[in-house]
Amino acid sequence: MTAELTTDEARRTAVAAQGLHPAEPAAPTAAEVLARLGCLQIDSMSAVRRSHELVLLARGVTPDQVSALGAAAQTGTSFEGMAHALSLVPLHLWPAFGFRRRRILADGWRGPAVDPAAVAHARERLHARGRVRLRDFGRTAGTGWERDSVFRWALEWLAATGGAVCAERDRWERVYCLPELAVPEHLLNTDLPEEACLRLLCAHALEALGVATTKDVADYFRLRPAQAEGALAVLGAERCTVRGWREPAWLAPGADPGQKVDEDAVTPLSPFDSLVWTRDRQLRLFGKDYRLEAYKPAAKREFGYFALPVLHGADLVGRLALRRRPPALVVENAELDEGTPPAVLERAVTLAAAWTGSDTVSHERDPRD
Repeated sequence: MTAELTTDEARRTAVAAQGLHPAEPAAPTAAEVLARLGCLQIDSMSAVRRSHELVLLARGVTPDQVSALGAAAQTGTSFEGMAHALSLVPLHLWPAFGFRRRRILADGWRGPAVDPAAVAHARERLHARGRVRLRDFGRTAGTGWERDSVFRWALEWLAATGGAVCAERDRWERVYCLPELAVPEHLLNTDLPEEACLRLLCAHALEALGVATTKDVADYFRLRPAQAEGALAVLGAERCTVRGWREPAWLAPGADPGQKVDEDAVTPLSPFDSLVWTRDRQLRLFGKDYRLEAYKPAAKREFGYFALPVLHGADLVGRLALRRRPPALVVENAELDEGTPPAVLERAVTLAAAWTGSDTVSHERDPRD
């Protein structure tokens, strides 16, 4: 008999699967959080803190430990790759992305054209030095994400095809190294067929989501829905339905629809947090359609540059637009669901201030307006 979940049960299942607001206090390490989630989306915006840091902090990793990880969560247990966008990925999933590396080698990629001579030169220098950065190849045009060079794309190509690994950063600049310096030999030499790769990724995605549609599972590691459907069927995943959802869903092994969470806990979330990064799923689970407006011109923003959804227990109850302006944390805007105590927002702001080491909190708008 197919299980049927209420929306409330689905929310609790999803929140628990993501390691948020456990009923029993937990203090996980960064490596444990990454292993549980399977990927942490990386983004350059740091209005509050970098997104992957916020994801770790939201799950109980201490600010001291997160700060000690460095600019890109250098844990010695992860690499950067295209998972759900550019992400930190635990090293044990290196073999699971083999199908993608092989496909790019065979069919190319959708990125900028790659100069074969630049690739050959980058590979030669990488083998001579072991580790390289883009700056080692001379001047580039532009700055930040707009920085460009034939060697930038040569290095990205090598990283995308397994000829190099980005497993650390230096002041936010990517450091590329030989695969054997970052990936354990038993993982580096594991060559899985595509079907096995897809099964491994889909199993991990479903476990991290708790309850999910086929599209949810596929989107987690940016697979095609048909690939996810086939892999989940072979895995024998349990089918279920969620009231109000148009599509049938899958229930993770061991997921408990009666899962308890800490109803009193309050946590601001990165807009790139894997609990809320897909708007369609956010709407189905929480009835919210929060949109990131950082990419809009200031005049067209309706709420704020960097809005963090606020999780209270297993519900999204509002959001905060925050900016760190040392020594203060600035609340640019805030909204709270009707009937939710104002203290919930105050607790979320206090927690964000602790995460950022801010001495004071200032408000550009009164959150009660």
